[in-house]
Amino acid sequence: MKIAGNYTFAASRDEVWAALNDPEVLARTIPGCQRLEQVGENEYESTLKIGLQAVRGVYSGRVKIDNIQAPESYEIHVDGKGSNGFLKGSGSITLREENGQTILDYGGEAHVGGTIASVGQRLLDGAAKTLIAQSLKALAAQIEARRAGSVEPTPEPVAAPAPEPVAAPTPEPVATPPPAPEPVATPPPAPEPAETPAFRRTIHVPAGEGLSEVDVALGVVEDFLKERPWVPWVIIAFLLGYLLGQRRSS
Repeated sequence: MKIAGNYTFAASRDEVWAALNDPEVLARTIPGCQRLEQVGENEYESTLKIGLQAVRGVYSGRVKIDNIQAPESYEIHVDGKGSNGFLKGSGSITLREENGQTILDYGGEAHVGGTIASVGQRLLDGAAKTLIAQSLKALAAQIEARRAGSVEPTPEPVAAPAPEPVAAPTPEPVATPPPAPEPVATPPPAPEPAETPAFRRTIHVPAGEGLSEVDVALGVVEDFLKERPWVPWVIIAFLLGYLLGQRRSS
């Protein structure tokens, strides 16, 4: 299965690149992401719950990013499996600026096996395009939210209060110190726990903050109506004709 396409962001290339490399942002833009864990340098493990009929199920997998050319491109390698099959693939992401916007070009190839492979090429292609499109739309929303929250009002300077006069302390009588205790044998120090790698980090996406099944479904409907603005009018005309026909027959 081959995948290719592009998406245009109303943001600079640096902004898009920063969002693509932020695990907190990615966890909220990957469809159905329940957990994203950084297990190595530019290497992640994740758990996804996908609600699309063609690929419905819970999947776990590992993603590795390499050949990074910041802030322009990188390659991505995916190895995942679920109760209904497995997927292994690789691809690339490239960012280019054009007319003050950033265009993300993506392409790759994936091999699927198991029950999911019997779904059919057209259904798999459609599911993949739907999930990618909704993920990129969620990424654009995250970039916009980061931009809106990046500017904070500068606090006004507050004059420091004048220091109050401090009375001189009254000298206290000096007590004779008690005799020093006898030395006690110091126990050997406990072994230090093994250090956790600096890159180890787990992100759990709270309910309502990620890209859920409902969000994906609503996004698909929204995109469908945006591409075909005449559809609602056809539905309204059909309903009016049906109601008028019912009224006349009665």
